Amino acid sequence: MNIFTKILSRLGLLELTEDAAAKGFGVKLISSLEMRRAIKLWDDISRGAPPWLDPSDDVVTINMAKFISDTRAKLTTLDIGITASGDNPRVQYLQDVVIKSLLDRLPEQLCEADRLGGMMIRWNGDSWDFVRPGSFGITEIDSNHNVIGAIFAMQVTQNKDIYTRLEYHRFEKLADSEDSVYRVSNKAYRNTRGPSGSLMLGNEVPLAIVKQWAHIEPEVTISGLTKPLFAYYRVPGANIIDPSSPYGTSIFSDAIQELEDIDLGISRKSAEIADSKHITFIGQTVKRGADNRGIKLPRYVQELGIGINDDSNESVREHTATVLTEQRLRDINFNLSMAGVKCGFSEGVFVLDGQRGAVTATQIESDDRDTIQTIKNERDALQAALEQAIEGANATATLMNAAPLGDYELEFHFGDITYSYEEDKANWKMYVQQGWVPKWMYFVRFEKMSEDEAKAMIMEAQQADREIALFQQELLTKGGGA
Repeated sequence: MNIFTKILSRLGLLELTEDAAAKGFGVKLISSLEMRRAIKLWDDISRGAPPWLDPSDDVVTINMAKFISDTRAKLTTLDIGITASGDNPRVQYLQDVVIKSLLDRLPEQLCEADRLGGMMIRWNGDSWDFVRPGSFGITEIDSNHNVIGAIFAMQVTQNKDIYTRLEYHRFEKLADSEDSVYRVSNKAYRNTRGPSGSLMLGNEVPLAIVKQWAHIEPEVTISGLTKPLFAYYRVPGANIIDPSSPYGTSIFSDAIQELEDIDLGISRKSAEIADSKHITFIGQTVKRGADNRGIKLPRYVQELGIGINDDSNESVREHTATVLTEQRLRDINFNLSMAGVKCGFSEGVFVLDGQRGAVTATQIESDDRDTIQTIKNERDALQAALEQAIEGANATATLMNAAPLGDYELEFHFGDITYSYEEDKANWKMYVQQGWVPKWMYFVRFEKMSEDEAKAMIMEAQQADREIALFQQELLTKGGGA
């Protein structure tokens, strides 16, 4: 029995809408026009296509939103590790197959979630699906706002036709009982084009028509589950766009004005630099005289007769551009710092390095409490989502008989975001000098040596020191005898 297949689509082919959910299963999505518009705006901004982009006015974007999302995701997943413990084959399967592939892709996918407000995470039996908003719709939440019902939309192309499969997950009460079962329903459709050329859900077709879906059961009922087979990671924080929505908000949703100001400031600075090219304007008579004498003028000399009197001292005029780089940088740095604060970072984490002209994330210091608390909150939310996702993967492994049954426990650990490599290296040198740790441990930790290589090198160096000491002693002995 197989109820899953890998999700192949990205947002943009056919967005899961109210109409699609109603047509497929007669249910309503917990959604709103305000949230759909907000998610579209966040996606446009962080893909490098913000609404303020204007090539005709030299307004470009540095996509600071994507950079901030990348930085936050990297800090959140810094040295993340998940260990499954227990003495049985199921634990080994979860550790070697499920968890390993999860950690390999998590940092990149968390950036996507941070910029769009959240993501669905689920194990399809072979790999992990990280589903972006637009490719899933929420149908039910419990009293704690946990997502317990959802529809996933998947698209594939076959023989130039585009097909959509809707996969509906929910709990259903049994008749005349307080017990529930977990039901997964699958339906396939051949898509059509609307009047504007947009993709629309067409007529329903058998799953077997699409090669990748031929093995999938139209409906599966599972007993004994208390949580869904998927997990929804929601970016921590209040949703002020739609307080009743279960969706999270982008980490930069409160900093959109600052992001626009950063792009405008950098665009204006760049335009001033481009216009600062030295130019000397000359009148028509001067230019004609040079041409008659066969004199080739330098490239920075240009003819401009209008406004220049050839018969006066103004027959040659220098163009001096006004460059306000320092003022621009101060304004850009203010907006960078303000955007960082609104995205949960401590003041001054993001700066424009005047020496290199590059946007950088500064070293996170131990007293940057705002940054540390933000990353702590995100790690807590991420851990809760991953625990549920792995629990769903464990249930899926049971359904697919991927590994023998067995209990497991999970342990999470994250890296210290205040860690400094150079400080750590200096401290370990001091530990060695004080005799608190063996020398070989320093070389293993900081010089990437194996334990055997480090010990052999130290032993060789000690042997060389002994030989030098013996040679010096011999010289002293001979000198004393003379």
